[in-house]
Amino acid sequence: MHIVEGNKVERLLAKDIDGSKVDSLDDLNFYKKQKRIALKNCGVINPEDIEEYIAFDGYLALEKVLTSMSQDDVIEEIIKSGIRGRGGAGFPTGKKWELTKQAEGKQKYVVCNADEGDPRCFYG
Repeated sequence: MHIVEGNKVERLLAKDIDGSKVDSLDDLNFYKKQKRIALKNCGVINPEDIEEYIAFDGYLALEKVLTSMSQDDVIEEIIKSGIRGRGGAGFPTGKKWELTKQAEGKQKYVVCNADEGDPRCFYG
């Protein structure tokens, strides 16, 4: 919600599907039955403050991967998660990592196109 001089800025409030205005995106019918996982802290912490991110357990998964998991453990976790690529085929990410690990050669690469400009990445 945007506030100027102590007053809500009505023209900037989100509109629900029925046209009613809501104070918070969480109040939209679209989001009411959803549970945020990856973006649970979106709108809660300052995205420009790394200390705040760390205070909300940011990087714990990375720490676990780097300190207590083998490559095979990480790949298995990704396979179990069901994460898939965002391309048209939705190729399973864990399978991609597994195939890369099994491929011959000393040096290997996994290419990640993290372009958020894809119109299907974010809706709003």
